[in-house]
Amino acid sequence: MTMRRPRPPFALALPALLLALGAGCTVSRVRVNPHLAGLDATWIAPGRTTRAEVIERLGMPPPVGRVENAPAYVSDDTLRWLATDTRIWELRVGYIVTPIFRHARTVAADDLLVRFDARGVVRGLSRVRRRGGRVEVLDFRGALP
Repeated sequence: MTMRRPRPPFALALPALLLALGAGCTVSRVRVNPHLAGLDATWIAPGRTTRAEVIERLGMPPPVGRVENAPAYVSDDTLRWLATDTRIWELRVGYIVTPIFRHARTVAADDLLVRFDARGVVRGLSRVRRRGGRVEVLDFRGALP
């Protein structure tokens, strides 16, 4: 008859610990203004297109505030449309007092910035796409003086 060696305590504790930590893990995706991703701005002509035409075609940009540490603003001479795709990892530990360990990363962002002159005519525009750590300028145009 062979005798089984007792398992070390950590061999039983490790699966229990992984199971407990796994139960408190969440992974989520937050998309802000997804309809703005890949926005077509080729029709905007600096020096000719007006503010009213831009707003009529694109709608008002998102309200003044902050989205993932990037300002989304509307000022007297600038409108900005911003779409972001963020992944969030959370680990909640505890039952009564729950400390949360959180990591959020914006994996994609599409940004359209349109500037107007005092008459409300487009002065310039820029379109930038960020994917991971790569930044790509899709369009950068300005009105000739």
